Amino acid sequence: MTPRTPSGHFHNCVGPAVPFSKGNNTPNTPANPKSGFVVKELCFSYTQKTLFERLTVSIGRGEFCSVVGPNGAGKSTFIKLLARLLEPHAGRILFEEQLLSSYPRRELAQRIAYVPQESYFALDFTVLETVLQGRHPYLKPLERYHSSDFALARQAIDRLGISHLADKGINNISSGERQLAVIARSLVQQPSVIVLDEPLNHLDLSHQQQVLFLLGELHSEGMSVVLVAHDLNQAALVSQRMLVFAEGQLVEDGKPDDLLTPDLVQRYWGIRPIEGRHPESNKRQIFLPLK
Repeated sequence: MTPRTPSGHFHNCVGPAVPFSKGNNTPNTPANPKSGFVVKELCFSYTQKTLFERLTVSIGRGEFCSVVGPNGAGKSTFIKLLARLLEPHAGRILFEEQLLSSYPRRELAQRIAYVPQESYFALDFTVLETVLQGRHPYLKPLERYHSSDFALARQAIDRLGISHLADKGINNISSGERQLAVIARSLVQQPSVIVLDEPLNHLDLSHQQQVLFLLGELHSEGMSVVLVAHDLNQAALVSQRMLVFAEGQLVEDGKPDDLLTPDLVQRYWGIRPIEGRHPESNKRQIFLPLK
């Protein structure tokens, strides 16, 4: 599949760009992406699989953008490229009008926080010690934590509702509780952007709601949020923009209420859901048929 790009062209890694006729679901790229991400002509592949071919997309400062798609579509790879956990093979990524690759790692960690699907810890730090690690980008080598660092860590722990776990070992709590601690750690980085890779996977319903509320609060406070989600309904409820990836390409880009239709789900997920509306927000939702 070939992605639609903000410039109004189909792109692939070989050959010239070919114009297309704009339809209803053309990319919703900000006119002024200043201080956000600008991905230009990006190519990336693993040893056995090409994912992105001249991917071009922008995510503006302060946007809440969900990234969705079937398994293997390239969602996690995309946000790892934004967080500079992976490097593109061609093309470039700008962040705040500067090449992402030009940032020192320490400075980048002060600006972008990344929350993985799962986290593993070789040492059994306490939850508080784990959350404090988010302050490392602000410390000099061998510098001790300051009282302000402890205050930020405890504030984040309280905000995630895990203050009762502060003195427990990070490997002695449930995977869902551990994920909440990792999200708290990302908050103490005090980033302008938080990038999350399916953060709700191990959480029960009450904690899923808690994290979704938190992301909404962070967005209202001015933080950019890029959320990879498998649950299309949750993505549609909280995000203002949705990027749909399939077979390693960006195939749709727009407002969730415009995109989340039975036709789109059937096209990329292979099933035709029942369409409805959320009783509180009236936002578009989908339901799986039982037959």
